[in-house]
Amino acid sequence: MLKILLENEFGRVELFELAEGLQALRFIHQKGEGSVSLYGGQVLSWQPVGQQPVFWLSDDSQYNLGTAIRGGVPLCWPWFGGEVKLANGNVIKTKNHGFARQSQWQLADIKITSDNVEITLLLAGEQLSPHWPAAFKLTQTLVFNETFQQTLTMQNLSDQTLTYTGALHSYFCVGNPKKTEIPALNSLIFDDKISAVNGKKSPLNNCSGPIDRIYHSDERMVIFDHEWQREIEVLSQGCQQWVLWNPGTDAKAMSDVHAQGEDEFVCLEAANTHWQSIESQATACMSQTIKLHDKRK
Repeated sequence: MLKILLENEFGRVELFELAEGLQALRFIHQKGEGSVSLYGGQVLSWQPVGQQPVFWLSDDSQYNLGTAIRGGVPLCWPWFGGEVKLANGNVIKTKNHGFARQSQWQLADIKITSDNVEITLLLAGEQLSPHWPAAFKLTQTLVFNETFQQTLTMQNLSDQTLTYTGALHSYFCVGNPKKTEIPALNSLIFDDKISAVNGKKSPLNNCSGPIDRIYHSDERMVIFDHEWQREIEVLSQGCQQWVLWNPGTDAKAMSDVHAQGEDEFVCLEAANTHWQSIESQATACMSQTIKLHDKRK
C-alpha cells in the first residue's frame, strides 16, 4: 500500500507499510529525503541531497509489534535504560527504554515548503504501563532540510508530579567507527556501563566498540567522520547527558543487527539519564539539532 498524503512543487510525503499493521511516512523533497515510522514515532532515515545517509538502519531490523526498531532515532521514554521510578519513589528494574518506542503514534500534521518538510506526531494516553500509569501527551516535531531538528514536548496531564528519564537515541552512519572520533568528549567525566567505573576521564582514540558511556555534559558535540570526510554537529536542549554507544563484537549476539553492522554506525544520544520532574499540568522539552559539514571540498 502506498498513499500520497501531501504533494506540491517542492516535494511529497507518502504513507507506506513497513510490515503488516505498521505504517511509515516517506518524504522526497528538493533538499533531501527520509522516512519516519508511526510505530515508535521513530525517524528511520534522513539523507540530504549530495550527502551520505545520516542515520543508520539495520537491514535485519524486526518490524513487529512489541519489538523495537533497530536504528534511526528511537525514543527512549519515559525511562532510559532498565530502571523506572514508581509513584512511591521506589526504583525497580524493568524492560529497557520505556514504552514510547513500541507505541503507535498518530500523525497530526505535515507541511511542505520550499525550505523544509515538517512532520508532527502525537502519542497520548494513560495506563500504558503498570510502572508508569499517569496521563500524558507527547508531541514530536520533526523538521528536515539541510539540517534536522527534533523536538519532543512532554505534557503531564495527571494530578501529580511525574518523574522520567529519556533519550533521543540517534544511530549515526559513519564510514568506519575506527576512523571516527568525538574530541569534545575526551575532557568530560563519564560513567562506564561496561567497566562499571564511574566519575572518570579517559580519552577515546575512536568510536569502535564495545563502548557504553554516559558523559555528564550538555555542550555541543561534533562527530569527526574521517572516512567520509564530514563532520556531524549535534546540539541538544533540555538534555543533561550524552550517551556514546557502539556494541563492537557484542553485536554478533544481536539478531537485529546485520553482519558487520557495528562497523557502520556510532550512537551519540542526547539524554537525561538522571530523574527529571514535570509538575502537574506542566510541560518539558527535549530536543536536538543536527548539522552536516562536508569536508570533501
